Amino acid sequence: MTQQQWPGSPWGPRQSSGWQQTPFGQVQYSRGPVPRGQVVFGRPRRRRSLLGTLVRAMFLLAVMGFLGLLALGWLLGQVVQTAPSTVPDPQTRVTAAPQDPATRAPAPQTTPAPPGEYQNDDYQVPPVAQNPPGLPQPETYEEASQLLQANPLYSTSVPRPVRCEMADIDIERASRRELSAHLNEMMGCLMRVWEGPLDQAGFTAVRPSVTVYSSSVTTKCGKLPRRNAVYCGADQQVYIATDLPQVVPARLRDSRFITEAVVAHEFGHAVQARSAVLASELAWEERSSKSVGLEYSRRLEVQADCFAGQFLGSVQQSTLMTDQELDNVGRLFYSIGDDVLTGRRGYEGNHGSGQSRLEWTRKGLESTSVGACNSFAAPSSQVR
Repeated sequence: MTQQQWPGSPWGPRQSSGWQQTPFGQVQYSRGPVPRGQVVFGRPRRRRSLLGTLVRAMFLLAVMGFLGLLALGWLLGQVVQTAPSTVPDPQTRVTAAPQDPATRAPAPQTTPAPPGEYQNDDYQVPPVAQNPPGLPQPETYEEASQLLQANPLYSTSVPRPVRCEMADIDIERASRRELSAHLNEMMGCLMRVWEGPLDQAGFTAVRPSVTVYSSSVTTKCGKLPRRNAVYCGADQQVYIATDLPQVVPARLRDSRFITEAVVAHEFGHAVQARSAVLASELAWEERSSKSVGLEYSRRLEVQADCFAGQFLGSVQQSTLMTDQELDNVGRLFYSIGDDVLTGRRGYEGNHGSGQSRLEWTRKGLESTSVGACNSFAAPSSQVR
């Protein structure tokens, strides 16, 4: 297509903030135009081009949630009780974790690998970015398309194996302080995997903090409910509720790295934000018809699933994750597919079907090439 500037607001009149109901739950979007002269998060609105103003306003408020309040209160109970015991794919190796915590084998203890075996082992994990630099963004729709389909990030690879020495904890019984320390330590592992590819692609990686909350909390992205995990584009930080495990099917709660997989997905949104994928997707999603917009959203979400898979594949050796534990991560993403959650086969949602989410997670686990996660160049049949 020819280079095209953004013709006014691609969103039309909307409220400046609010919750968009989805079949998965509630994902907060706050992307409407800002009234003239209004202060956005304590900063006067800049007099810039329409494109710059709209995208900056979008990023100050955009939130990509992963697990939110389920669409209907009863739906959670239905998902936990009725989610299939096997993934409907004859080649899937997913197996359920033991139902009885007493039968669960003790978590393996990590052991040092021989010197030089791990990649990127001399990497110095940066501190949390308290004032991260602004997020990159496209200037035209043509550039947005290029950043989605041919992003320089896709020509890089994640290091594997990578050392990750975060200690195992009981997620459901851990205190808020223990959970916060654990997940913030995990952020260091995520940076060890993802800063190199972002840097090689010409982007700047920043280390988010993880804020753990036990009741609804007000952030720069608005009020976040319980049973939720969110990457907030306004402050480029991650938020996670202590009761998040309650939205996980019961048979998976005893498996290691389930909550960590959710956080890795949220960090996947951070990778998308820092590489301008998030800005570009939001631009095209809002300019498209409802059906096409949903497909853009699904492409974004399954890519974050794939990025989560790449991280877990990179740290599998150092954390001594078993094949069953990795399979259970695939089961998790399958269980929160749009069709599985709604119980409606072929449902057209905004996160992807269970099978699509499973397959993209699997792509990440099996490949170190970031291009393997290029869901924006994949056929529509792969992002149902």
